Amino acid sequence: MEGRALVLDANILIRAVLGNRVRRILEAHADDISFFIPDSAYAEAE
Repeated sequence: MEGRALVLDANILIRAVLGNRVRRILEAHADDISFFIPDSAYAEAE
């Protein structure tokens, strides 16, 4: 099976940091999915 990837945008990044629901979802799939966050998403979240 090929690996799966997910690109996170600034909104998801903020929700993962500040909330619980998105963080739990990301943690639940962390072993199966590679997460990528563009530098622009970090800048926008900042």
